[in-house]
Amino acid sequence: MRLRIVLTALFQVVMSKPPDEVSGYTGGNVTLPSGADPSWTLSRIDWSIFSNNTLIATYRSQTTNVNRVHTYLNRLTLNQTSGDLTIHNLKPGDAMDYTVNLLNTDNENKEKKIGLKVKQHLQQPTIKEIQNTATGNGCFMLLSCSSLDDDVDFSWKVTPHYLYSWNNTKGGPSQLLAYFNTQASVKFTCTSSRQMENRSKVFHSKCIVAGETPGPRHRCGVGISCIVVGVFSLMVLIYCLRGHFVALGCYLREKLCPSRD
Repeated sequence: MRLRIVLTALFQVVMSKPPDEVSGYTGGNVTLPSGADPSWTLSRIDWSIFSNNTLIATYRSQTTNVNRVHTYLNRLTLNQTSGDLTIHNLKPGDAMDYTVNLLNTDNENKEKKIGLKVKQHLQQPTIKEIQNTATGNGCFMLLSCSSLDDDVDFSWKVTPHYLYSWNNTKGGPSQLLAYFNTQASVKFTCTSSRQMENRSKVFHSKCIVAGETPGPRHRCGVGISCIVVGVFSLMVLIYCLRGHFVALGCYLREKLCPSRD
């Protein structure tokens, strides 16, 4: 007898289905579907939370009560026909499992569990200018874009177009180092994205030329910024002289390791 009880309990655990999942965003609305058969005429609807089945919305004797719990006061709408429950002005604390018990006019009943996840909308990223260095005909600019959100990717859009650039966009924060052949105003747009959502920030800057007093954001407060600018300049120089390096390599190879015919 005891073995039968144990086996029955194990069978119920194995066969039990995980709750359906529904997600919504903070401040928005979300509808929890009851899963009622469309052919049913519902006579009772009970929505509850927690293991003690605290009722938060009910429909009994043709009377609806959606203000049973103070936490959900004036935030619930119960559809008497479908049994669906809509939660308005979602809050982080609304994320939990919900249980609905249905009874139709033929005394058929159904129970369903739904897990609700409450997500946060992406916040607008922040752009900071780390370095602004004028050259004879252009300007180097180093900027950083960061976000308070986790697991976001970054992308940059710059107007006017730059000649050379380096940036990292995975993780955060993201840095952009670019060289422009103009000293006019430049428009930077940094976009943070996660799944199907994105937010953008626009930043304008102008090259600091000799004789102007740079603001605090234009000073090279961290030595690494100056090093990055120097490395980038060296990379540009190597790129421009790459043809000469190739020719020099071929010449040395021919002199030091002549081919044997």
